[in-house]
Amino acid sequence: MKWKSFISLLVICNAIAWRQVSITTRPNQPSFYFFDVGQGDSELLDFGPVEMLIDGGPPNGRALKGIERALGRDDRYIDLVFLTHPHLDHFGGLPEIMKRYDIGKFMTNGAEGTASAYQSLPKPDLVLGEGDRVMYGDYTVNILGPDKNERDDPDPNKTSLVMLVTGPGTSILYMGDAHATNEDRLRKEYGVKADVLKVGHHGSRFSSSAAFVNEVKPKIAILEAGKNSYGHPAPGTVARLEDIGARTYATQNRGTVKIVPNGESLRIFTEK
Repeated sequence: MKWKSFISLLVICNAIAWRQVSITTRPNQPSFYFFDVGQGDSELLDFGPVEMLIDGGPPNGRALKGIERALGRDDRYIDLVFLTHPHLDHFGGLPEIMKRYDIGKFMTNGAEGTASAYQSLPKPDLVLGEGDRVMYGDYTVNILGPDKNERDDPDPNKTSLVMLVTGPGTSILYMGDAHATNEDRLRKEYGVKADVLKVGHHGSRFSSSAAFVNEVKPKIAILEAGKNSYGHPAPGTVARLEDIGARTYATQNRGTVKIVPNGESLRIFTEK
């Protein structure tokens, strides 16, 4: 049963204009999906009664199919949709998803895409940036970027929403397409650690610097990429992750990856 009527969204502004979105409903064991969408990004945070989608992959329908497999065909509501930044391989699948599902709130980094397909997306309900939070039960989605300087960067990748999910038994860092310069700020300002790293920019050689991955020290690293001409994921990036002991999962080889926290451990499921 969907507890849509018991969900409330509250935006709170404090003295330094940081905002917090709180979702009140009954907790359940979460599952975290990293969809195999080809060359693109799409992830689902499934908390049972509450679901949050990060990005929708390219316009090939694969994110929609992944969501339907994860949630079942009877579920037609997604509480929160986050768009990390307006590149087609991250938002191209969202129009189709939004036709299939009712959406509670649509949240972006505030940047607008230049591709014509971007015009089919609704206006965002909220623009997020560093310091914002989304809370559900014992879990918090902390928005670590973009900060006020990154928001105006001409490179859309460097404006990506960076999201750290923390809760009982796990922490997951979603990097969008963030660049090594974004990583330097996160490392210096936050000293961020995470059990799971959604590797930035599909494993590009311009992300996942040695200093950053040594700081984060993930146990699990997820690389979302498909057939491409960019060299994603770069062999050097994979090597840096493996050198620190991270177990790497590439969606192009393993299919969709599902992670379920289980006390002090993580259960990992793959399609292949």
